[in-house]
Amino acid sequence: MDKESNFKRIFCVGPIGVAITFFVWCAAVQIETALGLPTMKIHPTFKTILLTVFLVDAAYLIVGSSRSLPVKERGRTLITKGPFKYIRHPLYSAIIYSATGALALWRQSWVLLVSVLPIAFLWSWLVGKEERYMLELFGEKYKNYQTKTGQFLPSWKTIKHEAEEIE
Repeated sequence: MDKESNFKRIFCVGPIGVAITFFVWCAAVQIETALGLPTMKIHPTFKTILLTVFLVDAAYLIVGSSRSLPVKERGRTLITKGPFKYIRHPLYSAIIYSATGALALWRQSWVLLVSVLPIAFLWSWLVGKEERYMLELFGEKYKNYQTKTGQFLPSWKTIKHEAEEIE
């Protein structure tokens, strides 16, 4: 396997997605500063609680993903346990939602908070390439997995189905 395909297997669209996300965050801060937009007025206790939720979520998604899908298995094995049981791209989800939310709260920035929308759309577009690659590798198995999981957020159908199984 050549270096390029090994890089694709391990990282796929992750590095370009992170770079674009960082660019959008910087642009949001520049726009907010240039326009002198108001900051969030949020009670310190509530801010701490929300920051904790975002950081715990990010930690679970990042650590859980890394433990469920070690680097040597990426692009070789279809993993459907840990965070992958609910979300096809938990690492990207951590960047899109948890990191953007935590950054917005930390900077008390409405513009950063709203930037989650273009970031999510950009990642969704980028991930299309990765999902085509996964379909190429895993075929029908991946197609079935797509129907059961959300791209960046959990599929409510799966959560509802699991809740019914518990009852």
